[in-house]
Amino acid sequence: MTSTNKIMSTNPRLASLLSDVERGNIKIPVFQRDYVWNDEQIMSLLDSIYSGYPVGSLLLWSTKEILNHERNVGSFILPSSTDDYPVSYVLDGQQRLTTLYGVFNSDKPTNDSVLANRFDVCFVPSTRQFIHSSAADPSTSINMNVILDTTKLLPQLARFKEPSDQESIATLTEKFKDYEFPVVTIKERTNQEVCRVFQRINSSGTRLSTLELLSAWTWSEQFNLRNEIESLLDSISDRGYEQLDEALLMRCLTAIVNGGIDSDSLVDAPPEVLIKSMTSLKQSLYATIDFLDSELKIKNVVFLPFPIMLVPLVSFFSKNLKPDSSQLLSLKKWFWYCSFSQKYKAGTNTFVVEDIKKLEKLACTPFENLAFNNDIDGTMFEKSWRINSTAAKATICLLAQLQPKSFITGKNVDLGQTMSAYNSRQFHHIYPKASLARIGINFHESNVISNICFLTAEDNLKISDSDPKDYFPTIPDNVKNEVFNSSIIPEPTRDGSKTFSEFIALRSKALEELAKKAIATGSV
Repeated sequence: MTSTNKIMSTNPRLASLLSDVERGNIKIPVFQRDYVWNDEQIMSLLDSIYSGYPVGSLLLWSTKEILNHERNVGSFILPSSTDDYPVSYVLDGQQRLTTLYGVFNSDKPTNDSVLANRFDVCFVPSTRQFIHSSAADPSTSINMNVILDTTKLLPQLARFKEPSDQESIATLTEKFKDYEFPVVTIKERTNQEVCRVFQRINSSGTRLSTLELLSAWTWSEQFNLRNEIESLLDSISDRGYEQLDEALLMRCLTAIVNGGIDSDSLVDAPPEVLIKSMTSLKQSLYATIDFLDSELKIKNVVFLPFPIMLVPLVSFFSKNLKPDSSQLLSLKKWFWYCSFSQKYKAGTNTFVVEDIKKLEKLACTPFENLAFNNDIDGTMFEKSWRINSTAAKATICLLAQLQPKSFITGKNVDLGQTMSAYNSRQFHHIYPKASLARIGINFHESNVISNICFLTAEDNLKISDSDPKDYFPTIPDNVKNEVFNSSIIPEPTRDGSKTFSEFIALRSKALEELAKKAIATGSV
């Protein structure tokens, strides 16, 4: 069947369309927002149809698939559809359809009497106006809920003695009963296609997330995917992952379910698979966080060079919660390779999917030892120091592996504090900006990655804007080598006599060599 056969355009009369609602053949999917129109919009719609104006179309999805959670139009009590008969779910035009059904059926049984009362509208034939029944004179108005039902209309019509009023009501009835409502129905589409259609045409102006759409597919009294995701985000927030967002978690879930990262594809997964995979996501995410903490000293997602690196890692741990030493070493080499090769800077999706497959294979291969190309661009260390740059984050993670010691006291820098949240006072320009400014080196030149190291706030205050040739000698001799080694200060620069450009060239080279070692061996 061609794609054109999957889209059908019709123009049913309004009475026929509302009859389909009455029989329970048209439903509201749970991912649709609630009814939000105000009273003015209700009256405006009625007046537009009465005037013969176009009011837009409906978009329906015809399917035999019954969603676990759906709503009746306007919360009116309507029959359930039979299993072998397709249901038409409203993808666009819900507000208009709900309004029209409600106005003509405001006296029907409902689960929302307040909303039904808002639909209790009358028509005043002498003025040809629509008003709420609470403001109408019963002797000079007729309720809209009798207009399309002849058995109800005729007794009401007899109340009006003026021929002009009777003619006005007859015209009203004809205009609404025969009004042709454009309807576009899509059918034989996958769940994924339907979700994308809805996302693109949703007239609310707010694009629904895949999570909200998936909640309709998987909802049950025992399982709510949205609640599960929100609960997981909340549980990891106190471990430094409060900035991890819903979209990235959904990508992790996708990797577990089908080895991809396009979370829209999850709508084609059976609900039982999603429910099982959600349990796996929790376990593997906790294991990933433990790995980053214990093996790489990363305690906050903000320091990951590329947050999407979480996805292949979560995928790995979903297949293997207890990797052997060789597998752990390979994971670390992969981490350093991704960080310093800047692999995910362009063409991210393709490369992430490749790495998901690579790490899944690693997870299932005991004693596997992966190797990566460590030919990196050393000029990355001469780029501007910005905490949100991938090169800066990679360098911070690298320096953290050496258990850095603060310059003046020689104390260990508290990585538990420094790597759990970004604090600019924990990082120090080795050649202070103010010191360099005095000799004509501007901020842009001085604020580079190779000029940064870890430092306690106490020592940062002591050093202030001192030149290295002045404060390097104050480092106690018994800790000086440890301090310099742990901060990758090259031997020829340790007396502070080198010019700034010489220092940056030498330290950039030292950082490059350390990064290559990390990629080659998994450690520094």
